[in-house]
Amino acid sequence: MKSSYAENLSELSREEKLQIFLGRTGLTFKAIGEKLDMTGTAAAKLCRGETMPTRRHAELITLGIPAELLPKPEDIKPGPKPRRVAPVAAAAATA
Repeated sequence: MKSSYAENLSELSREEKLQIFLGRTGLTFKAIGEKLDMTGTAAAKLCRGETMPTRRHAELITLGIPAELLPKPEDIKPGPKPRRVAPVAAAAATA
């Protein structure tokens, strides 16, 4: 029977390593959320994403969570992304 657990610690995902770290330190997403003035669910979503705001990344490091267990710090502008204009339409608009 094949186990769903990684056989080698280096095979663990970042999220799995974070869960192990939180379990060993006794931290919960609820406690993290309270320290960051958000809900535990929001803190969990923040930590499980691919990126997080640089301000939140710095706050989590201050709480003692290693940077390698956190998502990449990146400030992404909120709102809709700019539409791509087709090269032909752009050339026609400038003519």
